[in-house]
Amino acid sequence: MRVDHVILGARTIEPLRELLWERYGFGVTDGSPNPDGTASWVVPFDTPEVQYLELLVTDDERKLTESGFGQLFLDRTADGPAFLNWAVLTEDIESTALLVEQVTGVDPDLIHGESVRVDGGRVPWAEAAFELSWCSRVLPFFLAYGGTETRAARVAGDLKAAGHRVCPVSFKQVVTGPAQQQEWVRRWPGLAGLPVSVDPAAGPGIAAVHIDTAEGETVVRLP
Repeated sequence: MRVDHVILGARTIEPLRELLWERYGFGVTDGSPNPDGTASWVVPFDTPEVQYLELLVTDDERKLTESGFGQLFLDRTADGPAFLNWAVLTEDIESTALLVEQVTGVDPDLIHGESVRVDGGRVPWAEAAFELSWCSRVLPFFLAYGGTETRAARVAGDLKAAGHRVCPVSFKQVVTGPAQQQEWVRRWPGLAGLPVSVDPAAGPGIAAVHIDTAEGETVVRLP
């Protein structure tokens, strides 16, 4: 398993875009709406493994108020930009989902879908444990993709669109606070082998993300 992406959120894109550009030299690609009332923008990394920062912002506030996810999103972004979640890529999503259910005793909500880009590129995907991860704020959820060549082929265009001043290359470490569900941590699929560390002084959630760039390592923190 490896880190696929880390999610940051805000009510609008402007504070995230300004922060990431002014402090770190990262540009963003144009956003697209999601069915849940958010819109996704992306900070693409220069790697064929297709890692990125996902920036979630409000697209339809009325729709967000109608779901538990949306209400938590609005609550967690009320005071400005925030780290929201992170995703791990797995090669066997069904087995991973089963392990999550064994650890938690909760249905991991394994779902399948397909993303369709404006250029017509289609990528099938599967996701598990999103709601558990979203509530935890520390433990990652899981993704699997088909069409990996299609995903990799997008990278060059996304990098050009983002126009980074400093180009991010890969995730080096995710720093979180302690998980509230400590009984889950020791058995959460793949967690022991991931580049994640715990800051005992931090609250529940992501505290910082270490990123390798073309100019060396940088540590992304939010105000």
